[in-house]
Amino acid sequence: MASSDPLSRTNATTTPTPASPNQPTTDVTPPIGITPPQILAQDAAAGRRGAAWRLLYWVIENDPRAVVAVSSLDDDRLARHLVEFIAEGTWAGKPFVIPRPLRTAYARTRLRTLFLPGAGIDPVRAERVLLSMAHDKRPSVRETTIYLLGIIGSFAATPILTEALDDPVLGVRLQAAKAIGRVGDPTAIPALLNALRGADEQLGSHIFSALVRMGHEAVPALIERSTSSSAWMRWNCLRALSEISDQRALPVLVQALLDTDHSVVWMAAKGLVRFRRVGLVPLLRLLITNETHPWLVEAATYVMREMYLRDPKLKSYLEPVIHSMHGPAVRVGTPLAAQKALAQLTADGVVAA
Repeated sequence: MASSDPLSRTNATTTPTPASPNQPTTDVTPPIGITPPQILAQDAAAGRRGAAWRLLYWVIENDPRAVVAVSSLDDDRLARHLVEFIAEGTWAGKPFVIPRPLRTAYARTRLRTLFLPGAGIDPVRAERVLLSMAHDKRPSVRETTIYLLGIIGSFAATPILTEALDDPVLGVRLQAAKAIGRVGDPTAIPALLNALRGADEQLGSHIFSALVRMGHEAVPALIERSTSSSAWMRWNCLRALSEISDQRALPVLVQALLDTDHSVVWMAAKGLVRFRRVGLVPLLRLLITNETHPWLVEAATYVMREMYLRDPKLKSYLEPVIHSMHGPAVRVGTPLAAQKALAQLTADGVVAA
């Protein structure tokens, strides 16, 4: 997907074009000058674009005087203009012909870095400005603001980030999900799961990543939603539970092998493999107590084979169960084979009953 960052856009007035021998090129970068960065910062905060680009040039050149000038300026306007410039390519609401040095990917990264604690703008100021701009009417400003709130890890932004999951613009929703994952505030978990229900694959992937980053904090809510009427929700919840690998999820994963949706069954099977021997006991008990059907046979066979491939000691116990599931008397033979395997595994101390 092409970047929407205005700093990467090509501007006709700054793009070099072939010139005739008697005609100079029109791409003339303004002179940097010798104005001290402290003065440039003050003028840039006042909305002067020439001072702004010169200050930003010194920033991307890693001149320490420029960073000191930014960090020492007691004026919110500079931070606000900077967010606008990153998002829109304008400064104080005015068009900005972006000089070539500010149009690189590195320049964009370097300017965003100014919002990180200790990297430029005072952290209290940065958070205050970003929180105030999060509801800007311009989607690109909202998207940039949400992204920056995520990289500074602002817990105070959690209500704004969760609200942004319902933004009408997809780019803002995507940045909100990623920012919530970076911040890691568990109070956002219910909002993530609510947004997941109507999410497309792209947004769903970002929500999944955010939930996994929440780790064990997300497990109770994921378990609760894993019985949703929506197969999409069940699949994503089981996927996240599998990735987190919390033992509280074991009963849910085992029970999901009986799900009415084939994709959910297979996600549960993949998750069970992660638990190795710990997941073997509830799986065998499921085979003992439930009627064997084709999806359960497929999934259980996959789980047991993956388990003994990782743990060869299990092969002699599990192969008879697999043979029974694929034999002519599957409904009678499978429970008996599973019960025998569980008894042998327990007697030999391979698993705990």
